[in-house]
Amino acid sequence: MVKGAKVTRISRERAGVGRVRSLLDVVSGWGVVAVAGIAGAVAAGTLPDVIKGWLGDQRVLLTGLCLVSALMFAGVNLWQQRTKGVGIVISLPQSTWRGPWSSQWTAAAADHARRSHDSCFVVRRTVPAPRPGDDLAGLAKVRERRRDSLELAYELATARLTELSEADPSTPVSLYINASLPDAFELGAMFKFNVQRKLRATGGGLPVVRRGTGAAIGDQAASPVEPEKREEDQAGEPVDALVELSHQVVLPQRSELGRSDFFPSIRITSHLKEPLSPAETSRAAGLAKVIEEPDFEGAPDGTAVAIVVHLAHLPLMVDQALRAARDGCADTDGRWERCRAALVIDGEPANLPETTADFELAVRHVHAAWRSWIGARPQYANLRPRLFIAAPASVAFALGWLIGQSVKAVPHPYQTSTEKAGEPCISS
Repeated sequence: MVKGAKVTRISRERAGVGRVRSLLDVVSGWGVVAVAGIAGAVAAGTLPDVIKGWLGDQRVLLTGLCLVSALMFAGVNLWQQRTKGVGIVISLPQSTWRGPWSSQWTAAAADHARRSHDSCFVVRRTVPAPRPGDDLAGLAKVRERRRDSLELAYELATARLTELSEADPSTPVSLYINASLPDAFELGAMFKFNVQRKLRATGGGLPVVRRGTGAAIGDQAASPVEPEKREEDQAGEPVDALVELSHQVVLPQRSELGRSDFFPSIRITSHLKEPLSPAETSRAAGLAKVIEEPDFEGAPDGTAVAIVVHLAHLPLMVDQALRAARDGCADTDGRWERCRAALVIDGEPANLPETTADFELAVRHVHAAWRSWIGARPQYANLRPRLFIAAPASVAFALGWLIGQSVKAVPHPYQTSTEKAGEPCISS
């Protein structure tokens, strides 16, 4: 249930697109030719001349003109009936963020969604964040309120997707995400087994759940399956017991190059799980290098393993993450753990190229590296994996969709103290 929130209903014109298409399918090809030809002739006041010409030696010419007219009418009609889909903007600023950046991002995303789609739907919720000095009871309350905010945002977006499926299941969807990286990762996990439709997702400019992270939402019905009851493979990922999103979801990402406001960064579909070809492996190595044995002195009694993903221009990020993983820190659930081993995927000292191919390749590269690393180290199979990430929000969402069922994100600044969990070990 959507906790009293109201969702805007789809317009009658939008819902009627399917009925118009069905009517057009009924009309036969020759029927369209006849209607188009007669309409053109009547409009020009030349019906008598057309009849005479048709009975004379101009039948071939007039038939050709009727066909051309029919094609023109059909082309105009299809152009008018085309759908540009729906843009769903999800803005989840944290309560500790300063400045007007978040509201400006939301306005820019909503404007882009209106210009690029038939309709736009905005979900904005402020997500509580811990502050220095919070005691353990205060931190627990913050985590509970954060979870409620994420679930409400998910339910509002899902309600909109349900309406779209009832009106026209083929409608494409773009998902604009503005959130902290752990929130984007967890939101992606929530969408994993959303069976409404496929989506197109767009992320915010930030280095960016209990349900799954599916970017491609499906129309097929599926029975609910609790994440903790799903069978897992060697990489700690649940075997897909549900049909994933059946409509393609695209995540638009805020552009930093100035060529456009947003660009389509990642399509959330099962192709993100496909192994890399030799050519893709070579190209991916240029985007980020995989360090399977980093300079990391793990805790012998550690109960977790660290996945460090650095795909943003933050030179100190990897060292800080490895230090926190060694000393121990809390994840988004407040669980404090030390890591016994670490995998590092370290990008070049620059942002990812702003193309769909490169963003998707980076996500697949991280996914393939994690599966290969944990598969070669069965001694770590029972340890809890935790994600330290600096990347665009769309990448975090996509990774949540892929591995969010078994991996927990660690928020930055890293909380290393077991007694003063609200006190960060580094400043952001």
